[in-house]
Amino acid sequence: MDTTLENDKNVATGDYFLLATRKWDDKLEDYLPVDDSSTVTQAFNEYSNAENAYFSMRYEGCPQAGGKDVKIELLHMRFGIPHMVRNQILFP
Repeated sequence: MDTTLENDKNVATGDYFLLATRKWDDKLEDYLPVDDSSTVTQAFNEYSNAENAYFSMRYEGCPQAGGKDVKIELLHMRFGIPHMVRNQILFP
């Protein structure tokens, strides 16, 4: 899993926002899990920064997609438990 910290700051381990780009797996007939090595993630301390990154996502910016759909999820991570905030599917 690739994680990018916002502005090189340490992200609070108990409370942060995670933007995950998950690719489609034909065998699973579902999107790969967030903790899969192919899932690209970015961590943010501030919701506004995470939301801006979420709405800025474009299919062309997802090189791991490989011509398949990708699912973009904005998660609020609270003490290691993910809570869905927003999600969208981007198509080629």
